[in-house]
Amino acid sequence: MKVLLATDGSQSAVAALDFLAGFPFPDGSEAVVLSVIDGKTFDESRALTEEQTRTIRETRDVVQGETQEFLAGEGERLREAGWAGTTEIRYGDPADEIIRAAEEHQVDLVVLGSHGTSGIKRFLLGSVSDKVLIYATCSVLIIKIPADGAAPGVAASGARDARWRILLAYDNSDASRKALSLCASLPLDDRAEVTAVRVMPMVTAYRQDIRQQLNTIWQQKKQAAKTALEEAVQALRWSTSHVSSELREASDVSEEILDIAEKSSTDLIMVGCKGRSAIERFLLGSKTNRIARHATCSVWSVRD
Repeated sequence: MKVLLATDGSQSAVAALDFLAGFPFPDGSEAVVLSVIDGKTFDESRALTEEQTRTIRETRDVVQGETQEFLAGEGERLREAGWAGTTEIRYGDPADEIIRAAEEHQVDLVVLGSHGTSGIKRFLLGSVSDKVLIYATCSVLIIKIPADGAAPGVAASGARDARWRILLAYDNSDASRKALSLCASLPLDDRAEVTAVRVMPMVTAYRQDIRQQLNTIWQQKKQAAKTALEEAVQALRWSTSHVSSELREASDVSEEILDIAEKSSTDLIMVGCKGRSAIERFLLGSKTNRIARHATCSVWSVRD
């Protein structure tokens, strides 16, 4: 697997590197560690005096040197964790450069931190991760820092029997089957436990005859959902023996998944992302975007 790790030295970016170092990715995975320096800070196109231009260039050189030194340390940490890869610095809009770099390097996954913390902040902040999630043509993993400030996941817990707790949102759609396939391909072994969750959206009807008719159809759909979950569990057993499933009914699918993840202290939600074109990705996949924005744990949006 080829991964692009976008980092800016923030706490959430450090957590993203910790995740890469501790999570069971496939053997032979490699990473490009990218840091983007905002081009607006060093824009020389404005009407500037010679002294101002010289100051900007000197400041840019200092920032570039510090960034190179920082990336060298991040790259060394990944190599110590068994990763191969390179480092890279770019200038420009952070989100645009991350998306462009992901396409140029043909990576399978972009990993970056979310700067949101809780409630309103999760909604207002993280504009870079939001934009990358919507417009990247590959999968995106957004790393969240738990409320207690601990490292995401269990890699730093020190407990021998601790496992990564993964929630796979599965509805038997093409997008969720891609997420299932990816999850089943990971070398999780005893290092993780996976719960495949299906949330059926409830329908409210008012006429009794319609309710009875819907009840018959609903039971058929429910049985089909159970069968699909059982098949998903069997597929996941190739990756780890610690697999379970859960079928729920709710009026709000996204909210129910978020609630399950929070109550079960989930480390990672894996969810398929619908929509192929940029417009489709913006208009569709609202469940994925909502989960990624409001989850208290990390979210892996799987795109083909």
